[in-house]
Amino acid sequence: MNKLTFSKTFFPLFVGGITTGMGNGSVFGAAVMCAVGRGPYTSWGGLPLHNAYNPFTFGGFVDWMMILFGIAFAMIWGLAMRKHGEIESQRNNVAW
Repeated sequence: MNKLTFSKTFFPLFVGGITTGMGNGSVFGAAVMCAVGRGPYTSWGGLPLHNAYNPFTFGGFVDWMMILFGIAFAMIWGLAMRKHGEIESQRNNVAW
């Protein structure tokens, strides 16, 4: 029986997975924008609330990359935890 249930792995997935993935997404977004340019300073997308998530502005693009990378990393990590729990349950390790 797999002892790594979703309820036991939710907080590590949510906190560790989302924040690590979002950090990777911010670096990716910044690197892309440094490579291709970010346009005029007035369109950087930071101050008005609706522009913060507009993917055509610098800030919005980076925000969306952070969200996407965070969700993707948490999903990959969740699949890895599930597979690890299945492998460990097959070892008949009573002390685990």
